[in-house]
Amino acid sequence: MKRLVPEYSDKESRRILTQLFTARVEQVNVTEAPHGAILGNHFHKSTKEYFYVIRGSMKYNNKEMLKKGDLFMVEPHERHTLKVLSDKATFITFLSEPYNVDSPDLHK
Repeated sequence: MKRLVPEYSDKESRRILTQLFTARVEQVNVTEAPHGAILGNHFHKSTKEYFYVIRGSMKYNNKEMLKKGDLFMVEPHERHTLKVLSDKATFITFLSEPYNVDSPDLHK
């Protein structure tokens, strides 16, 4: 996992704009999960995956603590598991390749 910082932020009276990252993205997902949920526990052979935490707290690979506002990237071949620690967690994933139900890039 590589922690990222937003590339750009601009604040004015009407709004705050935050540019998270620039990358080729083929699919975007929003995930909501309850306390205690264990997600992932897999790796991708070719897909790069970016995560942005919107709500809650989680533990990454039983090591790294994640909270609202955290942004990170998982490279291909990197096993990743998330465990929800708060009452609920919500995050967005941005994938470099779309999910293919006939040939999923999910490996245990």
